Amino acid sequence: MSTPDVRDTIENELRRVLIQNHPNYASWYGALTPRSQQVVDILLEEDVTPELINRSQEIAGEESDAFQFIHILAGGNPSPNVVLALTNFALGDILVAVREFGNPQE
Repeated sequence: MSTPDVRDTIENELRRVLIQNHPNYASWYGALTPRSQQVVDILLEEDVTPELINRSQEIAGEESDAFQFIHILAGGNPSPNVVLALTNFALGDILVAVREFGNPQE
């Protein structure tokens, strides 16, 4: 495994823990559509797969208010060479969304 892959693997696991342990997580998760919740559930268990990208593309195409992480995954490349980085990017977006959830927008 290359150094960037090792780094992404560690970051992905850390972000999964930070997301699930954040005090805003339950409220943020509850605000998602059921299909978006399924994507989060999968992403918190495993790295991006071609099936997850396809599912995200369906959601983004049918739900105009799909969350940004859905659009990130929907536009993703299923190549094994980039799935760790794509997972890292999507988890990073989720972490930011969870942290900002409920905060008034400026």
